[in-house]
This record gives sequence, structure tokens and C-alpha cells, in this order.
Amino acid sequence: MRILHTMIRVGDLDKSIAFYTETLGMQLLRRQDYPEGRFTLAFVGYGPESAGAVLELTHNWIRRATTWAMVMAISRWPCRMRRRPAPRSNGWAARSSARPAR
Repeated sequence: MRILHTMIRVGDLDKSIAFYTETLGMQLLRRQDYPEGRFTLAFVGYGPESAGAVLELTHNWIRRATTWAMVMAISRWPCRMRRRPAPRSNGWAARSSARPAR
């Protein structure tokens, strides 16, 4: 068993690809847009995926401000949020799960 890839979520995909390829000397192995899911995946590595582990750079097209607006809209629904998003140094932590109000 071996590690195939490690996922890293990035805010600016083009700048991230430039960093990994130009600064660290990795190669862009593949890049694919997924319009139905509103995200793009790019895989970078020092060799082919069949030979070793690579990095999966994930870029979500929805911005954090949009995510925060959605959370605020959901908070007006008749439900309870177990954990509300909180500001962090690297952006908003928007992992929340909502349950119906009892």
C-alpha cells in the first residue's frame, strides 16, 4: 500500500501551480475543471503518478464571502447549527452541520 496523493485546498490555483512548478521544481501532471461541482483539481509532482505520491491542489470556485452569506441565510431557517463558522487567521472555518430544530 502507498500514498497516491495528498489534497491541499488553495485560494488562487494559478499562483499555487506557479509556486510548486517554478519554486519547487514540480511538474503539472494534469488539471481538470468540474463545472457541476464548481471546483478545479490540479495534480503536481516530481514524477508520474504511477511512480510516486503527488499533490492534489483543489480550488473551489465559491468564495469564502459567498460561503459566509450562505451560512448566515441558513441560520435564519428553523434549525440549530451545532458549530457556527468562526474567523481564523487563514479565513473562515465554515464547517458546520445543521439539524432541524426540536
